[in-house]
Amino acid sequence: MRRLWLALLVWLAAASHACAQAPALSDAALSNGDIQVPVAILADQVRYDTTTARLVATGAVTVLYEGARLSAERLSYNTQTGLVSAEGAIRLETPDGTTILASLAELDARLGNGLAQGVRLLVDDALQVAAARLTRSGAGRFNVLDSTVASTCRICSSTDTPLWRIRAQRVIQDTIEKQIYFENARFEFLGLPLLWLPQLRIADPSAGRATGLLVPVLGRSDIYENSLKLPYFVVLGDHADVTLTPFLTSTGGAILEAEFRQRYLGGGLTATGALAFRDGIDNAGLRGFLDIDATTRFDDGFKGEFKLDLTSDTSFLRQFDYSSADRLESFATISRYRQDDFTEFRLAGFQSLRDDEDNALIPFVLPEVRAKRYLDIDPDLGRLSIEGTALGLVREDGRNVARFTAGADWRKDVTLDNGMQVAALGAIDAQYYRVTDVGGTALSRVVPTLGLEWRFPLVKRGLQTTQIIEPIAQVLFTGDTGDDTAFPNEDSLLPELDETNLFALNRFPGLDVYETGLRANIGARYILENPGGWSFGVTVGQVVRADPNQTFATGTGLAGSRSDLVAAVTLALPPGVTFGTRALLDNSFDFRRAEADLEVTLDRFSLEAGVIYLAEDTSNPILGNVDESSELTLDTSWDISDQWSFKGAWRYNLTDDRSIRYEGRLSYGNECIRVDLSATRRFTTSSDVPPSTSFGLSVQLAGLGAGTAAARNHSCTPR
Repeated sequence: MRRLWLALLVWLAAASHACAQAPALSDAALSNGDIQVPVAILADQVRYDTTTARLVATGAVTVLYEGARLSAERLSYNTQTGLVSAEGAIRLETPDGTTILASLAELDARLGNGLAQGVRLLVDDALQVAAARLTRSGAGRFNVLDSTVASTCRICSSTDTPLWRIRAQRVIQDTIEKQIYFENARFEFLGLPLLWLPQLRIADPSAGRATGLLVPVLGRSDIYENSLKLPYFVVLGDHADVTLTPFLTSTGGAILEAEFRQRYLGGGLTATGALAFRDGIDNAGLRGFLDIDATTRFDDGFKGEFKLDLTSDTSFLRQFDYSSADRLESFATISRYRQDDFTEFRLAGFQSLRDDEDNALIPFVLPEVRAKRYLDIDPDLGRLSIEGTALGLVREDGRNVARFTAGADWRKDVTLDNGMQVAALGAIDAQYYRVTDVGGTALSRVVPTLGLEWRFPLVKRGLQTTQIIEPIAQVLFTGDTGDDTAFPNEDSLLPELDETNLFALNRFPGLDVYETGLRANIGARYILENPGGWSFGVTVGQVVRADPNQTFATGTGLAGSRSDLVAAVTLALPPGVTFGTRALLDNSFDFRRAEADLEVTLDRFSLEAGVIYLAEDTSNPILGNVDESSELTLDTSWDISDQWSFKGAWRYNLTDDRSIRYEGRLSYGNECIRVDLSATRRFTTSSDVPPSTSFGLSVQLAGLGAGTAAARNHSCTPR
């Protein structure tokens, strides 16, 4: 028989047959019926030599013991010394994920202690360590290798020099603590020595998370010149860690960055920040920022979210390339969304980083409460919902507002025999305001709305396509709310008209202002679909009023007796191309606003492109006179090959013919190294942040440390 499973007491059974005085291995038993078997042998031939008291297995030998697997061409066990000798193409795979390759080895019966020669150690299928000799001790905990060379690079047949390697006098692997220690180590790149280290400790690549240094990042900026970041990762437990990063600049800046992460049942917390002890830009005092994000889930479906986003001044984030945001928001919410109701409680505050905005005039939301419920009534009577809100706005300087709203919405849909769909609509809102500035003012109003909606979807099915045409018309009436200027407008300053709210009851984004009077929302939708995956859609529409509306500013496209014309086109083509455009055209068919978006997603390439045009607006409720503007944005990602990739983004002002911002990242990665080179150019300026260019460079030796194994391989390492 080619292969023999030996159902016997390994080592002990054979030895005791001829030698009663031989030492017994009490736990060296095989599976046989009810016998517990931690050891088994698979071999072409097994014999026992009574002269030498050795059990010898030859021909593709495999030994299985407590999760370890030993393979060799020849293996012998000395029953007197308890040692196992293996020869020829030895391979030992341990339960911790380490693989040892050797030409000659001598181990104890448990395969935990011993000596091997001509060794290669493979850790987590990533880091390879070649050594003249390996000593295995501590019941398999420690692997000690002498005269070593370590690398994760694959070697080509044309060269024996890897891209990088570490030569060391001794390497010690602790398989329990998941640490690897190098003694008298020398780092080489393309065979050239670059760095000598008397002691070096790295995390075992099989370790998921381990305390230690992360990849340094070199940088260059027009503002702070050269920079170096040295992140240090600290494990705080199974569910928490912190990364501390000294950030040093050649202008004298000394910044400490920190990131704390905590995960718990139902959520987690992430806190990031930076503190500049010296910024190197001659700004006095401590500077920095803090950003905290937390989520948690409570009983009965409630979810909590918390965000704190603060910075010491208006320029710190942009000067040191942390963020280009011009306004920061902090909030705390508790919410629950279910099929028939939702509830939300929210507190919020804002910090403006704009030169022309006073933070004392920006309100704190203390608080905002919203609750809505769909009532279970007879379906023949339609669908009824009720909603209540409460809002408090507090300022350091300026008016404070408290608003309470209670409302109800009703809708009844009917489908006629000819396919027409008719709906009756109704809504009512009752509001109470308390406004305090120098004195105090109480205001109240009731806003009723009634309407009818008509739809007539027409479908035509062909052999290759399906066409749908759906004309839609709404007639709505909202009662006059009196002098709207008496009520504070905090949440409805920038109404817009597009295809998404063409058939809305109120196109103001909040509850402080309502569309009133008699009006009709008229439009149509056309959809062409093909089973092959492509589709084409068009939406057009307009709002017509019985009386001109003076509430909307001219630039919104909603003022007067007739709104601007809304038009939107979508196109989807397989395997991954989508295009959409939308426009707002005035009564002379001139563009007031136009947008176009293109998204391409292929196997190795993706592109998102967008163009927006805004006509001149002399009545913007926030900015006043706004000049004509147009802008182009591009965002692309390209996997050039298995090793090379590129990501880039670009914003361009078409009106002024100048760039706003561009950034790019070129990356190279294989099984043993990853290099990232990034560049960012910001052309915008503020009072104390001039236009600047920043560069960044990071080099990561894949497989050298916990969780750093690269995902990509390459056919061979170039010289």
